[in-house]
Amino acid sequence: MKKAFVVSFEELPACMLGCYGHQWIETPNLDRLASLSVLFDQHYANDLATTENSFPWWTGQTVPRAFQSDSQKPHCFLSELKHQGIDTSLLLEMDSGSGRNAVHRAQEPYFSRFDHVDTITGSNDYQDSEVQTPVAKLMQAAVDRLPGWMEESRDQLIWIRSEGVPAMPLAPEFFATLYLDEVLDQDVPDDVSEETLQDFDDLPEEDESESDLEEEDWQELVSAVAELFTSPEEWSELDEQERQMARVVYAGYVTLLDQWFGRFLDRLLEYAESHSFLLIVTAARGGNSLLGPVRESEMAGMLEESTHIPLMIFRSETEQSGSRRQFLTQPADLPVSLLSWWNVKPEHGSYRGTDLLSLLEGAREAIESPVFAADDATLAIRTSEYYYLESQDQQETEEAELSDDSQKSELYHKPVDRWDVADVYLQSPEVVAEFASQLKELKKKNHDHNLS
Repeated sequence: MKKAFVVSFEELPACMLGCYGHQWIETPNLDRLASLSVLFDQHYANDLATTENSFPWWTGQTVPRAFQSDSQKPHCFLSELKHQGIDTSLLLEMDSGSGRNAVHRAQEPYFSRFDHVDTITGSNDYQDSEVQTPVAKLMQAAVDRLPGWMEESRDQLIWIRSEGVPAMPLAPEFFATLYLDEVLDQDVPDDVSEETLQDFDDLPEEDESESDLEEEDWQELVSAVAELFTSPEEWSELDEQERQMARVVYAGYVTLLDQWFGRFLDRLLEYAESHSFLLIVTAARGGNSLLGPVRESEMAGMLEESTHIPLMIFRSETEQSGSRRQFLTQPADLPVSLLSWWNVKPEHGSYRGTDLLSLLEGAREAIESPVFAADDATLAIRTSEYYYLESQDQQETEEAELSDDSQKSELYHKPVDRWDVADVYLQSPEVVAEFASQLKELKKKNHDHNLS
């Protein structure tokens, strides 16, 4: 019997995890998994479109639908597993307050392909206990069902899908306030009144007469921070101090996710010596607008904070030593790797990702393919050396009409420029021309293929 577990988070940026280099956010359980598994340092989301998303980890599609002229739903790899008699289960979470979000609804046709689907409902509220949160209930449900899954005589895929950090990332109070001292050091000017504390916008940025906050005033300030999350449409108006406060609240939710994932990981590892199983932990996309960008860009939705996502692969029957791979990977590699776990030869030939299991075993040559990416406004291509982005209307504009002031492309040198801050577009015209030509050719190729 071979089991495969996938724990996926819809939103979880790699940059917020200790194993990916963050220095003060506590993610001990994900870090522990990284020490036992193979961690892919260069794993990037490639389809961040809010509509007509190709959902590559269900479909194995390496080319986002933004490059294509039709909207036909691609094949789903779960059908291949069913043909081989492999049982599939999906456990997913939902916030009782917000219900199904747009991404959840868009993926429901793929959810329905599983043999068993169970939705676990919780609530995200500042005043709630952490055990009521969706991720806590999801992971507790997974822990409760784990013995039954392991006793099942059939091969199984169990997919545990968390929303990750939600659109309104306000965790219960303990986690929401866990890192506030990273910004404030719990200091505030002596002359700040209670009324001012209730309106965080009016807090002075600097004052030489500081003293530690009393408990009552600290709670007032915490409440003021919580109010930052009541109007997400105003996040673009936050000043830098408010944004820093919001980021540490976001960080608290990351630690909440890690803590409850750790409970499932503890129980699963108890079976490592007696069962053959694969564990994949990853995310669909990185962070939201609260995290960045750290620089001004019209293409901010496609930069490091949004696209860099974690990927860890643990195999119970293989000696692991916490190795790291710099091989460029993307979500489309998941279905190909899962099919490989059961040696399933797909009947449908649309899966274009890389078999990462064969790669780790040295069964195939490590040839890195470029990663084509898109969101609603931007097309991009990523290689081991460069990351090139251009506005989707770039190809509709004659190059002769463009001036330096109307630049609609950006180029970053990798891996030295991790955060996409030094645009070398003007210094590398030949590289830009080559990438622009590749994007244009790919779009034309897919258009011609669909017409035929």
